[in-house]
Amino acid sequence: MKALIAVSGLACGLVFAAAVQARPPVASIRADDIAHDIKVLASDKFGGRAPASEGEKLSIDFIRDNFRKAGLKPAVNGSYFQTVPLVEVTADPHSTLTIGSAQKPLSFAYADDMIVWTKRESKHVDLDKSPLVFVGYGIVAPEYHWNDYAGIDVKGKTVVILVNDPGYATGNKKLFHGKSMTYYGRWTYKYEEAARQGAAGALIVHETGPAGYPWKVVTGSWSGSQFMLPPEKGSYRPAVEGWVTHQAAEKIFAAAGMNLAQMEKAAATRGFKARPMHLTASVAFDNTIKHVESHNVIGMIPGRTHPDQAIVYSAHWDHLGTKPNPSGDDIYNGARDDASGIAGLLQLARAFGETNPTPERSVIFLATTSEEQGLLGALYYTEHPVVPLATTVADINMDIMNVYGPTHDITVIGYGSSELEDYLRRDAKKVGRVLRPDPQPEKGFYYRADHFEFARHGVPALFTEAGIDYIGRGKAWGLAKENDYTAHHYHKPSDEFNPKWDFTGEVADLKLLYNVGAALANSDAWPDWYPGNEFKARRDASASQRQKSDASPED
Repeated sequence: MKALIAVSGLACGLVFAAAVQARPPVASIRADDIAHDIKVLASDKFGGRAPASEGEKLSIDFIRDNFRKAGLKPAVNGSYFQTVPLVEVTADPHSTLTIGSAQKPLSFAYADDMIVWTKRESKHVDLDKSPLVFVGYGIVAPEYHWNDYAGIDVKGKTVVILVNDPGYATGNKKLFHGKSMTYYGRWTYKYEEAARQGAAGALIVHETGPAGYPWKVVTGSWSGSQFMLPPEKGSYRPAVEGWVTHQAAEKIFAAAGMNLAQMEKAAATRGFKARPMHLTASVAFDNTIKHVESHNVIGMIPGRTHPDQAIVYSAHWDHLGTKPNPSGDDIYNGARDDASGIAGLLQLARAFGETNPTPERSVIFLATTSEEQGLLGALYYTEHPVVPLATTVADINMDIMNVYGPTHDITVIGYGSSELEDYLRRDAKKVGRVLRPDPQPEKGFYYRADHFEFARHGVPALFTEAGIDYIGRGKAWGLAKENDYTAHHYHKPSDEFNPKWDFTGEVADLKLLYNVGAALANSDAWPDWYPGNEFKARRDASASQRQKSDASPED
């Protein structure tokens, strides 16, 4: 009898083991677990998850521990942490921008009218009577036959720049990408180009529509500590970078004898010429400078047959930290941005950890630092990858995930970019869902998240966000919810965990992203950018490199 019982027990054990094997890995992606992870990461205890803070230590330890529990291997020389060196520069907020003119000088207050900072390692910055030059959109784009700096020397001067690009301003599809923002419309590009031109200062005119966010996002994002990667030897940045409100800009242009509305219209016209404003800009402030270390967190499942080829899933753990706030709540919790993405990353790590057999290619899970400071963690990773970018198959990025419930659609930021969309479309169709282009392409989301660093290195990148066609509620409701988030919660202390959120939509989206990554991880396919994409040439060069490597005789 005991033997029979033993045999029966063994049989039951085999049945149970078979049931475990048959359980699909995506079954481990659960709304309750997502809610738990977001609640922890976005708690006040984590202090807004600023780089090089106590909140960082709590965040990266939490992610490491969950990677370990999921069965991921440490990816950085036996560690889960990739050290990212940063320079922290904190400007004294008690500064005033003075615009000198033949009439009465104009003064503009920090935060109310302008925000300024420096990307130099300088304890004191003094922009003294720097001549102002209006350079329109501040773009040099040979492929579009556009050069706002043609015929003018701005070395040592301060350039005044409009945000976004002429395509957005005119709605003309023949200018740049029409309504869809190009990288030339991003603030990062405008400061980079001003540096290439040798400008001493660069001030961008803020406007909510073309910027994609209100002025409070500017003050919340660019006040307090700012981080940068250590500057390369010989590199140049303007002494002062910053934003001015549209209202302040109207006063500055009026003092120059110009009408801002007319100048905006002129700047969007092909053949626009930059114009000296016959005014000067002066601003001085002190900086506290620290050299600090932050960390990317990287776990991986080594491929069983091609460990040197990888699919990367990415999300950023950082947010804006804790800053003085007149409203009283000084913690920028970043629940959706991007605790929701990290929660998704952890869910996918658990799902792949349960995948048996393990994938043929490696799967890397990358939680980046300093995304809010200009995609710095992602940039550092692409310069120091754990698997070469030439053999990185794709990046799948998660940022600001769905917290409102299931949708008929899923939004692809940068829709029409790469063959990764074909994989996503196939799996979406199986569950009755469709792909949707970004409903607000003018906001330039494609250039505002970590996947962009992979893209501009040539790696095909897929970045999805929540759809807008919510089941039982419709498109108008969904778009209104996203607009409300941007207006009232994005980069504000109110981006906090809400127990009423419905994570079934994020679960559905993560299952699709799992399927895309799993399909790629178990194939020999190399998805490419669609013809005409700006990043295709870089990928083609990587393909040639791979082919040469494959053709080389073994040692």
